Amino acid sequence: MAVMTRPRGWALALGLGALTAGPGQPAAHGINGHVHVTGWAIEAQPAGSVLAAFFADPALKDVALIAASFPDSGYAVDHPYGEAAHWEPFIEAYIASVQARHGPDFDTPEARREVAFLMGAGCHGLQDELFDSVFLYQVREQDGRGQDEADPGTDAFLFTDGYLRFRPDLWVPADALVPVFDALGIEVTASVLRTALSRTRALVINGFAALAPGLDAEYRPQLPWTAAHYVDPTVPGSLAAEIPATAAYQRALWARLHGEFPVAALVVDGWPGARRLRTTSAGTVDGWITLVFGAGVFKSALNDQTVQLLGPDGEPVPATVHGTRWGGSPDSSSRLVTLRPTADLAPDTVYTVRLNPGLELIDGSRLEVEWTTEVRTPCADPEAPGCADPAPPAFPPPAPERPMPDAGVPDAGPPDAGPPDAGLPDADLPDVGAPDAGSGEDAGALVDRGADPDQGQAARGGADDGGCQVGAARRGAAGLWWLALVGAGLTGRRRRRGRGARGPRG
Repeated sequence: MAVMTRPRGWALALGLGALTAGPGQPAAHGINGHVHVTGWAIEAQPAGSVLAAFFADPALKDVALIAASFPDSGYAVDHPYGEAAHWEPFIEAYIASVQARHGPDFDTPEARREVAFLMGAGCHGLQDELFDSVFLYQVREQDGRGQDEADPGTDAFLFTDGYLRFRPDLWVPADALVPVFDALGIEVTASVLRTALSRTRALVINGFAALAPGLDAEYRPQLPWTAAHYVDPTVPGSLAAEIPATAAYQRALWARLHGEFPVAALVVDGWPGARRLRTTSAGTVDGWITLVFGAGVFKSALNDQTVQLLGPDGEPVPATVHGTRWGGSPDSSSRLVTLRPTADLAPDTVYTVRLNPGLELIDGSRLEVEWTTEVRTPCADPEAPGCADPAPPAFPPPAPERPMPDAGVPDAGPPDAGPPDAGLPDADLPDVGAPDAGSGEDAGALVDRGADPDQGQAARGGADDGGCQVGAARRGAAGLWWLALVGAGLTGRRRRRGRGARGPRG
């Protein structure tokens, strides 16, 4: 019997793999995770704020939630719009489109829905950058696993632990999005956008109750640390830690849409924030410092001259500077930067992170003033007076009732019947070709599970340098439910291209 391989990106393993047999891109954390982190961030907006008032309309909140699944819908039809939708160049182009068609007041029902959709789609991309660039390194460090396991595992844990409660209705401004993608050099039709998002919702959101138990049974034993900490707000990059970052990014998107986002306010969130670093030791993710941006920055602009770690004496401290994990072209964008000290830090000491003037954003603006923030290290004795951290933000409690009824596995039809129909209208979908049986390596061979931080299960080929990524973890016995879903043993491989490049046609 041939060895079956799991496609990169959990959405594929939940049935979308039946629709995308060719090479493409992986999702980062699970779609239900995106939907819920976005919803929890909306609910975390300060009472009385403009965004709290905006999303008090449940229909607008629903639009933002379905939009939080939109970037991954492109993988359902193996279309490049999905990869583009993850990145700030798309968000920047979509902001300009919404401003031109609905600004400056955005007061019609259609305008308000598009604003909500823009926010949900943008939140997805930010969350992927945080999860991939911080939490996946924790998963490898603690559990020895990577994206192939963490993507489906965290969504399954959310279900089993009772957190899932959002099931948004379908809405997508497909006709308005077509020219936005066209400006980025990507041809797509409105019918493809509608069908892809419909399939994603049917298979991955509404059908998840049938899939989650099998995923949980397979991945919880492989990811004991992840299962214990994926919603720990004190762990950088966890789903819980994404909530304040996402809420801050929502506020930044609102300000950008209204022309009120100053470059001096570029940093909107970060770790450790008001807390202390989790360790003084170099060489571990807990010792990293992360800044989250409210707008895309050229990854090439992030270096040890523009981003510096300073000691108490004001002298530079040795540290490497990293933008988002993916994308290696000169035009790659990043919504974060991590500083990774290369020598142990002193305990109970205040360090300074400094952004120097000249940092360039993808819209052409530049940081004109110096920006700094303080970071405190943990005490040698955590029990010493004054060494305690403030209480972490509360994570939303489990839903009072399980919102996902047992819908049964979506009918994939008899073997060789093709992808699940799900009762959706036909569309001019791209030809994805015949299923790859796993013999041809196409643009890259199945990866070795190396120990290098930028190789292992979560990455290959120099992830921080935008190398071509290929993932294909073997499916365990518990994963045989997948065969029942797709109706046949399809093999799909996902690989990351250079992400986040600025791509409008001249």
